[in-house]
Amino acid sequence: MTSPLDGPLALLLRPPFGWVLATIWGALWGSFFNVCIYRLGLYESVVRPRSRCPACGTPIAGFDNVPILSWLILRGRCRHCRAKISLRYPLVEALSAGLAAAVYARFVLGRPDDPVVLLAHFFAYFAFAGALLVLSGIDLDHKLLPDRITMPGIPIALVAGILLGDLPPLELLIGAASGYAIVAITAELAYLALGREGMGYGDAKLLALIGALLGWRGVLVTFFGAPFIGLIVILPLFTRRKQRLLGVEIPYGPFLCAAALGYLYFGQYLPPPFTFRP
Repeated sequence: MTSPLDGPLALLLRPPFGWVLATIWGALWGSFFNVCIYRLGLYESVVRPRSRCPACGTPIAGFDNVPILSWLILRGRCRHCRAKISLRYPLVEALSAGLAAAVYARFVLGRPDDPVVLLAHFFAYFAFAGALLVLSGIDLDHKLLPDRITMPGIPIALVAGILLGDLPPLELLIGAASGYAIVAITAELAYLALGREGMGYGDAKLLALIGALLGWRGVLVTFFGAPFIGLIVILPLFTRRKQRLLGVEIPYGPFLCAAALGYLYFGQYLPPPFTFRP
């Protein structure tokens, strides 16, 4: 009797097929992530109408909607009105492809587990990474972390984490609760001390989502790691364009997402008790 580890599904998960399939999967979803970033921030449906040029409104044909390649072939312009198409679209698709490849390398490559278990890890953690990518894009564009993603995302991440079995269920529950609480308390203290809002409750829901899948250790690493990522990004800009950055509202969600992704991919290298080794 053939072992699942030697079956056709297992062969597809091994290099080079695994790398290719994961990258293509990520790029295809990156195209949808672009739709989510653009429309959810405007409270529009991500299903209808079909993708269209923002300038002339012409629906985009399927052959012009191939991730990354279509933008390159069209040289970043609409086929019909020749309006410029933002570089952000192929960048998001490339980022999504990179995230999928990184999830494959982290949770599938070289593991002797049952292929179904490996696929479950790949799909769950890529969905999590994709949600963080979309939330980062929306926050950058609209200074908003929509409840339409975070609120259903928290229980979905919690159930996924329990089914995957990488962390104890209690740790995931504590992660979701502490993720919300730590930001909510920080926001209230900042308001009392400064008289204005620091972190918002959208950040609290985002950190609860992170904690629901990565546990309370992931919450702590994300919460305390995000400011360092923010400093790395903001300080050079502040030094070069001080007058333009003073008083500018800077979204914090992308820094939380970047720290969470860093923990997801590299948490196995952290010292105990913060090691993440599923």
